Amino acid sequence: MKTNPPLVKIVQDMDNAIRVMQDAATWLAESGKKPSKWWQPKNMNREFLLRHAEPDEFFVALVDGDPAASVILQDSERNQSWKSVDGDRPQSALYVHWLCVARRFSGTGLPKVMVDFARDQARKQKLLVLRLDTNADETKLRKIYIALGFRLVGTQQEESQNTALYQKLV
Repeated sequence: MKTNPPLVKIVQDMDNAIRVMQDAATWLAESGKKPSKWWQPKNMNREFLLRHAEPDEFFVALVDGDPAASVILQDSERNQSWKSVDGDRPQSALYVHWLCVARRFSGTGLPKVMVDFARDQARKQKLLVLRLDTNADETKLRKIYIALGFRLVGTQQEESQNTALYQKLV
């Protein structure tokens, strides 16, 4: 017997988005992945995140009403310099930050749902490019981004990590 897919609804909701981020950050730390400052469990709170994003930039995917995935969408490179890719001519794009899935929903295809949502938001804003970045050592995550249609456009050394920069035309 075939079951119905879960109902996924994406809404602006900073508090539930942060809950998903806290879940993901805790898993990263507990699994020994040594997360950067951007993913430290102690930094997944309003005070830290509101230094880097506005409340209306937080989105959460609710699966049957439960917070399952989250993302921050920004129309500026506020949290990541793309100068190594763009030089002195910044490109208009929608920047995808803190994309994550709550552990109990891993393997359910939610990264694609969130990227499709980001694409739709970019189109509404008449932006032609989605951009995101990740630790270059996160090979599994990088494969997910490539499978979602992103292509590597550069890498840059930052603080204690090498960062991979990806973009996708919408």
